[in-house]
Amino acid sequence: METRHYIDVMDFASKDVIKVTPDTSLIDVAKIMTEYNIRHVPVVSEDNRPLGLVGLREVSEVLLESGKEGLEKEKVVDHMNDQPVKVTTDVSLLKAIELMLEAGVGSVMIVDDMDNIKAMLTERDIVKFLATVPSIEALGNIASPISTYVLPGSSMREVLEIMMEIWERYLVFSKGNKIIGVISMFDIVKRSLSEDLSAPVDEIVKKVEVLPPETPISYAAALMISKNREALLVGRREPTDLVSEKNMVRGALEVASRI
Repeated sequence: METRHYIDVMDFASKDVIKVTPDTSLIDVAKIMTEYNIRHVPVVSEDNRPLGLVGLREVSEVLLESGKEGLEKEKVVDHMNDQPVKVTTDVSLLKAIELMLEAGVGSVMIVDDMDNIKAMLTERDIVKFLATVPSIEALGNIASPISTYVLPGSSMREVLEIMMEIWERYLVFSKGNKIIGVISMFDIVKRSLSEDLSAPVDEIVKKVEVLPPETPISYAAALMISKNREALLVGRREPTDLVSEKNMVRGALEVASRI
C-alpha cells in the first residue's frame, strides 16, 4: 500500500491542458510549444481519449533531419510516444516524482478513472512546488558538472546536434574562456520557426544567475520561477556546474519524501 503524503499530485499539476490530435502537423506542435511555453503536448483521439505524448525532443529530431519543411509535412502520429507515463488523480506528488525519475521523463499525464486527461505534471510544476517549501538542501548537491561548451559562431544546427547526442536540453556558452550564459533546446526550436538552423546561436544565449553551491534549493526554485529561468549556473568565482529543471526534480524527491 502506498504511503500517503498530504501533498497530492493535483495540488501542483497544470490543469489547463492543451491537446493535439494524431493528424496535427509538427509545425503546429512547435508553434503551440513556443506560444504556451510548454515542452510536452498530449495526443488525443476524436473522443478525447489519450493516445500518447509528443515532446520537444521529437520536434527537434525532425527539425534536424529535414528542417522546417519537415515539421510542416510530418504528423504527430508518426512521432508521438504511445506509452506515456500516466498516474491517476489520487496519487501523491511524491509518487509522481518517483515515476518521472524512474522513467527518465519530463512530464506525467494525470488521468481519472475513465482515462480522461485531467492535468499534466511537468518539471516546471515541480520547481513551483520547491519554491513553496523551505528546504536546507544545498543546490550543489543536485548540480551537474559543466563538461560541454558552445563557442561563438556555432550554428544552431551544431548545438542542437550536440544536445540530441548527449541527451541534454541546455549547454553553456563560453567566450574568451569565460562562461557567458546558457542555450536551451527550446529557444533553438523557437528561433528555427523564423530562421534557418545555419544561423549562429550567439543571439539566443541567455544570461542567467550564478549561485553558490550552498544556496538552498527552495531559493533557487523561487528564482527560476520569478525570473522565468530554465536553468541556473552554480559556482563561486566562476561557474562550474549547471542546475536545470531536470536537476530540480531530483532535489524534489528528497524534499517531498520528508513531508
